Amino acid sequence: MSGSGTERPTIAVTMGDPAGIGPEVLLRSVSSGMAAGRAELVVVGSARAMSAWAERIGVELPSEIIDVGDAPAEPGRPTAEGARAAVESVRRAADMCLAGDVRAVVTAPVSKAAISSLGDEFVGHTEYLARLTGCADYVMTFVHGDHRIGLATAHMALRDVPGVLTPALILSKLRALDRGLRAWFGVADPVIALTALNPHSGEGGRFGDEEEVVIGPALSQAADMGIDARGPYSADAIFAVRGESGGAIPGHDAVLAMYHDQGTIPSKLIAGGAGVNVTLGLPIVRTSVDHGTAFDIAGSGRADHRSMGAAIALATEIATRLGTG
Repeated sequence: MSGSGTERPTIAVTMGDPAGIGPEVLLRSVSSGMAAGRAELVVVGSARAMSAWAERIGVELPSEIIDVGDAPAEPGRPTAEGARAAVESVRRAADMCLAGDVRAVVTAPVSKAAISSLGDEFVGHTEYLARLTGCADYVMTFVHGDHRIGLATAHMALRDVPGVLTPALILSKLRALDRGLRAWFGVADPVIALTALNPHSGEGGRFGDEEEVVIGPALSQAADMGIDARGPYSADAIFAVRGESGGAIPGHDAVLAMYHDQGTIPSKLIAGGAGVNVTLGLPIVRTSVDHGTAFDIAGSGRADHRSMGAAIALATEIATRLGTG
């Protein structure tokens, strides 16, 4: 394996839950040539499960697999063994990246419910990796081309969002987004547009006051730190138009949405099946697909591997940029 400073960065790709579509989209990305080119790929997962998937869909198994232990690979039938192997794959890949053995991690989808059933509190990859790496400022960000949408809050009930949103939380996400845009995407002077939480930006307090008492103070603090963050803008307006300079909504390099579906719905509409989930702020480069395990279609041949191919390509691009910067 090659670490930092190489022309072809080595990237670890986790298998995901072996009962879902993760192994399939990984293998199809590799076999189709979509993931080939400027990186060396190392698969981290159950060798038994990956071999079974390769045989099932009729593709060659990648040459290098870091085996994390036995796990069955029955499509649509998640197991405790599979969940254990899935989360161990993520932990092992992150450790490899922290040690400098690989320069980026790409994760296939896992089942939050299956992993949580093991007794390990698992909200999602983003939160797990932040905890594993001791990262305080991080932001889940969905990327397609120059469209970048970060989330202020992510995996939680919608009813809990207003109580969780604070100026400190939003400022933390803005810091991670601003730094990530500069370092990982090469944006010299990022402009970040913030969505409002409430319809019509609260309509002067009639539909809620979070825009004034939460988002407004966060924007003021961000400005004091040299972060160019603007808003809040009504979500239906910011996502309806890209935001040309000089218009009511300024040209921007990223959007920070206030809750999960507010950001992921437009992201998936924009990406059309080829979006990438990036965790900005981590001390390691991590990208992922923008979809779940899809147990219901696993093994049917209907899984779309474009997002996995895009995730590997973006991880390669970022790792290369950081290695030559």
